[in-house]
Amino acid sequence: MTTFLATLGGKLADTWVSLLVLPGLLYLAVASGASVLGHRHALDHGLLTARIDALADDPAAHAPGTVIVFGLLLLVAAAGVSRLAAALGAGVERLWLGDWPAPLRPAARTLTRRRATRWKAADAAHRRAVAARALLVAADGRHAAAPDATGAAGPATTSEDPAATDLVGRMPEAPAALDTVGLNEARNRIAPARPARPTWMGDRLIAADARVHRTYRIDLVSAWPRLWLLLPDTAHGEVQAARSALTAATRRAAWGLLYVLPALWWWPAALVAVVTWTGAWRQGRVAVHEFAELVEAAVDLHGRDLATALGIPCEEQLTATVGLAITRTLRKGT
Repeated sequence: MTTFLATLGGKLADTWVSLLVLPGLLYLAVASGASVLGHRHALDHGLLTARIDALADDPAAHAPGTVIVFGLLLLVAAAGVSRLAAALGAGVERLWLGDWPAPLRPAARTLTRRRATRWKAADAAHRRAVAARALLVAADGRHAAAPDATGAAGPATTSEDPAATDLVGRMPEAPAALDTVGLNEARNRIAPARPARPTWMGDRLIAADARVHRTYRIDLVSAWPRLWLLLPDTAHGEVQAARSALTAATRRAAWGLLYVLPALWWWPAALVAVVTWTGAWRQGRVAVHEFAELVEAAVDLHGRDLATALGIPCEEQLTATVGLAITRTLRKGT
């Protein structure tokens, strides 16, 4: 037990230093340097060095009591700023996932409608491309199989297919309009399904729920806590890692917001804020996508285990009938 407590204490100390002290100390150092330099002398490292030397030469800086008090205050301040970043990170997560507070909900609805309009246009372009390509493939097959005047199979051409020619001719740029892969990616960059949230990340999670329900008729909100208890340790680790990556990204974004404050009187901090926020946002998108994929994979691979644990027969493949029985059982008639 002593060894366990010592190990646990070491891990907690490492976590405290890495998550609270170090980022907070860095922020306080930037803020202190910003207060000394300002906009006019933003890159004057000589001025900063001179100010540090002046503080170091002060006799009070060599008093043990002053050093101890200053060190404790510095650690407390660093931890306090880090806790503030963690709290802001929770708010950033809500914004990223589209769960906006009441004052922002009118803006959220407006943004959702705009995203839905863009997605609808992109989806229509993708559907037209799929239909046109199908017509072209069918026309190629018919013309290739049709014999010419000499009895040989004619060349594959679509110029005599009225439907295909009309559909392709109505497209502004036929080669680009027939790029089904590119059009599908363009649509998914807006949202993987019809937007229901003001952000891509929120729609990515909702799309996972919708796809599971559409395929298996399983209510993921009700099923996930039970399914989580049945997942093996490896799956637990993968899902938790993706969730931790999202938390880390939101906390980094919160640091980006905090660096806006020293940027008011020291412009290089604005660059730090922009770079930090941009990197966090990209990391957050990747983490949300991986988390959603892992949740869907858990249902695909272990949905049968959930059915068996609930006493629902599922001998071979998980079907919509079995999924509907799971949903009815978990909702308990509601």
